[in-house]
Amino acid sequence: MNSVALHISEAARQLGVTPKHLRSLEREGRIPPAHRDFNGRIYTKFDLALLRSIGVGSRPRRLRHAEEVLEAAR
Repeated sequence: MNSVALHISEAARQLGVTPKHLRSLEREGRIPPAHRDFNGRIYTKFDLALLRSIGVGSRPRRLRHAEEVLEAAR
């Protein structure tokens, strides 16, 4: 693994959630699917920024859809 990509456990720690929570959000379609390598899910700095902007880890009333975040950034 290169230094830019983080496995799910480190990404979850940086977001202040558990890996199980990230997997659950992905399974429910509430966050975009993670990239994968032979060891499982991996996240880039961009992925973490997107997840934060959606509201992962901040205990929002509702998570924003990725489309909402991208549209607001335009």
